[in-house]
Amino acid sequence: MGRRFYISILCLLLFNTLCAQKVQLFKQHNMKRWGVPAGHYSGITQSDRGTFCIVSDKQEAEGWTNISIDFLHSGDIDKIRFDGFHYESGPTQGKTRDSEAIVFTNDGNVFIAAENDQQIQEVTHKRRALAVPSCFNKENIFPNYGFESLAYNANQGIFWTTTEQGLRSDVSAPSSYENPTPTLLRIQSFGPDLQPLKQYAYKTDSPEVKHKPRHYAFGVSEMVVIDDTTLLVMERELYIPKNYNRAKCNIRLYSVNIQRQQPLTDTTKPLSELDASAFLPKTLVASFSTGFRIFGKKNFANYEGMCLGPKLSDGSQIIVLIADSQGQAGNSLFHLKEFVKTVTFPHRGLDPRSHEIL
Repeated sequence: MGRRFYISILCLLLFNTLCAQKVQLFKQHNMKRWGVPAGHYSGITQSDRGTFCIVSDKQEAEGWTNISIDFLHSGDIDKIRFDGFHYESGPTQGKTRDSEAIVFTNDGNVFIAAENDQQIQEVTHKRRALAVPSCFNKENIFPNYGFESLAYNANQGIFWTTTEQGLRSDVSAPSSYENPTPTLLRIQSFGPDLQPLKQYAYKTDSPEVKHKPRHYAFGVSEMVVIDDTTLLVMERELYIPKNYNRAKCNIRLYSVNIQRQQPLTDTTKPLSELDASAFLPKTLVASFSTGFRIFGKKNFANYEGMCLGPKLSDGSQIIVLIADSQGQAGNSLFHLKEFVKTVTFPHRGLDPRSHEIL
């Protein structure tokens, strides 16, 4: 056999090895194991020191919780350290912001998005705020379906956000088991000057739940900037029945390339009046579910936060997800836990057809 034959075989093996590098989903870890206090953790971001800041939607002071995470070579979590609380102000006499997402910026500042006041404010240094367009005001959101996500592009200094479900001016009612239709969202960007930049239309999947729940949530719970052209969008459907048995949380991660779509030119036009081609194309890159059954699995976790982690030695990107346990809600037999988990993405991006590296 000639040299060309062996070279061909080597190239084929190399090609197959590269194509095998797909998105990896790792198991969830209970942070209580490492002494992290119970909380209502709704957002997470990596700081400029390589540690992580997590925000709670029930905390009574402006600030966050600091943790450090050590990762294995695979991208899974090795161990976590609780580094203490960081408060930028004292107690707020019960007037808490419903803080849902947090980002750390290039200049060392922290911005937090809150659902109850529909504001995205800096909680360090200058106490600035993003100039949120009027379409996102409190009167135009459905209860508990306002700002749930906040992402930051450190390379460009650009912020990204959206509401969990569509605005009243864009949809007639929230998507649910009673209204099993996709919700229509406005993904909004802001420049380094904190002023609005571009706005894009985004359509979620349809709800899957068919039965009346005790508790229910649906929509986009977080976004992350992968690079200058790509957003990672987390769609979540949470279902808790009256007797709690068969509760579940479905998570889908979509890759969205903003260069493949034009921004909205008329931001006053209802999204319900737009043609389907006006919405951002999206590609499913990973999905998983958690659940609770009396006689079965008990890994229920409501994932709300997501951020970039470090890159692995081969260039693969770690994504960190965090769940809201509602302060370990439950009873002596079963209660929710402070779960975190990681997802890794191949170092050369994703093929939208196969989810493999390009």
